[in-house]
Amino acid sequence: MKRFLTIKDMERICQEINDKHIPDDSRFMQAIKDQFEQYGDASRDEFVSTAFKRKLSVIDKEIEMIEDKVKMKPSCFEGCSHCCYFPIIVTKMEAKLIAQHIGEMPHQEREELITHLEEYYDREDLDQVYSIDFQTDNDFKRKYIQKQVACPLLDKKTNKCKAYDVRPIPCRTHLNYCDPQVCADNDIPDEVFSYEFLYEYYMYALVNTIQEVVLETESDPINLPGDVYEADFLPRLLKEQLPRLKGER
Repeated sequence: MKRFLTIKDMERICQEINDKHIPDDSRFMQAIKDQFEQYGDASRDEFVSTAFKRKLSVIDKEIEMIEDKVKMKPSCFEGCSHCCYFPIIVTKMEAKLIAQHIGEMPHQEREELITHLEEYYDREDLDQVYSIDFQTDNDFKRKYIQKQVACPLLDKKTNKCKAYDVRPIPCRTHLNYCDPQVCADNDIPDEVFSYEFLYEYYMYALVNTIQEVVLETESDPINLPGDVYEADFLPRLLKEQLPRLKGER
């Protein structure tokens, strides 16, 4: 029988990570340099899209390096979607970048996802979560989860993300290394570990990579710096992008 880490194990490992393995921003800064070297002459859309995915990839690699150092692997598995009912908060800039990725998908995949989003917004009662104030309510996560409103990118038939390559930072940095059953049994399990400390590096690198291209493009869809400072639940911000996606059909 496979032995999962316990919450005591996680407390010890968390302390080790805090003491020895918190990374600096060097790999994020290198990603900025690499982006300009490889895509400096690319079109606006190609540059921004690849820059976004490159920074997300750095997040993944940083997590993998920490996992290797403390010798642990996530117990998360394909088809588990408990965290897809968590409140995912993103900036308006990130929502626009996710929408751009959707718009760049192969035709059939893009059409299927846009149809999926249309049906999602017709079906889900989002007012019940929009009324939750994530800025002032300390219990907003639990209240949101208890509403059981799925992420707009979740395919409920397969329990898979329909835009996995560009899934938001909370989806990448929220991982379970203990028994997966704790996620099924608890709204907010204590065992789950978060790599939120990587977010500041990621956001700084992303903004400093794309700002030159975005600010040079007349009437660019991304408004800097405003779109960086406006954050909200992913369902609301992605819905704002749906008319533009439908217009690109």
